[in-house]
Amino acid sequence: MMRDCSARLLPYCRNYRLGVASTTRAFVWNFLFASTLLAAAKTANALPPEDTGALLTSAIAYHQKADYARSIPILKQILQTSPRNYDANLLLGEDLLSIGNRKDSLTPLRAASEVRPEGGVAQAFLADAAAGLGDYSTASEAFQSAVKYSGEGEQFLVAWADFSLQRSFDLAKSLRRTAAGNAAMLRVAAASRPEGNSSRESLLKQSAAADPAQRGIWGELGSTQVAEGKFTEAQVSLREARKRQPEDSETLRLEALFAAMEERWPDAEMHLSTVGTRSPAELNRILALWPKLLFPGQEVTGKVWDCLREKTTNCPEISARPGEGNQPAKALYAEGRWEQLLALPSIPDDDSDSLWRGVAFSKTGDCPHAIPLLERGLKADLQAGGFSLQLCYASEGDRVVSLLKAKGDDAALHQLKGDMVLRLHNDAATAVFEYAEALNSRPQDPHLLARLADAYKQLGEEAKARESAQQAVALDAHESSALHTLAQIAMSSRDYDEAIARLKQLLDVDPEDQWAQAQLGVAYGQSGNPEEALHYLGPLLAANYPDPKGALHAMLAKALRKLGRQDEANKAADEAARLANSSLENSGSGSADAPQ
Repeated sequence: MMRDCSARLLPYCRNYRLGVASTTRAFVWNFLFASTLLAAAKTANALPPEDTGALLTSAIAYHQKADYARSIPILKQILQTSPRNYDANLLLGEDLLSIGNRKDSLTPLRAASEVRPEGGVAQAFLADAAAGLGDYSTASEAFQSAVKYSGEGEQFLVAWADFSLQRSFDLAKSLRRTAAGNAAMLRVAAASRPEGNSSRESLLKQSAAADPAQRGIWGELGSTQVAEGKFTEAQVSLREARKRQPEDSETLRLEALFAAMEERWPDAEMHLSTVGTRSPAELNRILALWPKLLFPGQEVTGKVWDCLREKTTNCPEISARPGEGNQPAKALYAEGRWEQLLALPSIPDDDSDSLWRGVAFSKTGDCPHAIPLLERGLKADLQAGGFSLQLCYASEGDRVVSLLKAKGDDAALHQLKGDMVLRLHNDAATAVFEYAEALNSRPQDPHLLARLADAYKQLGEEAKARESAQQAVALDAHESSALHTLAQIAMSSRDYDEAIARLKQLLDVDPEDQWAQAQLGVAYGQSGNPEEALHYLGPLLAANYPDPKGALHAMLAKALRKLGRQDEANKAADEAARLANSSLENSGSGSADAPQ
């Protein structure tokens, strides 16, 4: 049975070929035949319509049989004379993805996205290819485009949320490797708690202690302490804020709070106005959080107080004013002049400029534009970019939840909730409940069954995990998550024949899956097949595949000895011992980088 989409896209792209919902795969392909012929006939300066149609028909037939060695040359032939042919570009991109050639798939998928963005399918494939190459900026942009041009289709929304969750999870692991990054993650956790919440203050305290030089941390901590009524502690935070960042907007907010508590209304307004002249968005955020107990009486006049009393989200009288001279982007970023920064021309391929503009978009409440820029800007500053990215990915997750609620798609909503509790909170029990609820509406959904299997596996219920994963694979032989679960269970139970079969299926889905290659090497080594063990482990370890405890090098050494290659075996064994000793030393020292 031929799949319509690449493995990563199956959960949301199934039945969406060319943006058309379909109940049967045959209907989808009949539509594809008709649409390709029509597109070919309308393509200017191209092959004659009958030639293009015939070639596309042949390419589709080979594609359906997974005979990519024949479909790809035909599609390339079409594109030589019809470079803007949507269907040829889309099919070529998918076929290149199917053989693991992500890099070359980008060009035809971009072309298909530009020629016919409606439906969102080409953008979803493009996102898949870019994510596989580690280009999360392009991937996030393409996913958001897919959501937009699909009319916020439920499956595309879930896919975007799924990507956001996974990136947030991976980014959190990267950040937690350093004290500064861990401080940023503590601050992210605090942001999900309301003002005046004791856990918010505790998290911000820990964050400030881990990295006291963070921009705005002391002012933010002090404002939270004021909301809790901890005025003595807030005074200490204010002193730190004045010493470290006297002109930061969070410091000015805390200054204004203390001035208002002492009924120094002109001083309070001065501090708030200073924020507003730099960034109206920053002022609106502060006013939205302003304590009701600190509203001045009607006798106190002023533009800021008028805005506060009217509960407006915009203070037109207080607008951002230029700083000294023609300030560069770096200076505007340092002063928090977000709107002025965004008004400057962007600088392509400049990581720092991407970071500054990404933060500015996030500060002004535009996370969709912020995310691709922040992904590029991580190279310039992992902590600053990572902090804003985490907040934006969380914001997008909340937005998707709201949209799914409005659409009344209970199944998609339960699936997303399951994903969130499993990945962000490691709560497998709640995830099992959410996935089971989703399956009530979609009992034959292989992706949901695969997610349920993963949750069961994390709970330690291997029998239920195996059953759910087998059901998923029976419905869709290319469901990679279910195959991964079955392979893990087989490896843990030393059923190497089963493991090898499942791992080979995974490589059929993604020939570049390095985890599957490594596990195949181990399975073959354990089952007494040193040639195959060497075939899979040798190239991987030569390419520096991670082996933190040396187990893979030890298996490689064992295979080399059986093959009579003693010198190479000794080198592999020495490296295995070195890695094992290093792992023990790191574990003993409590290093943040120690393997878990």
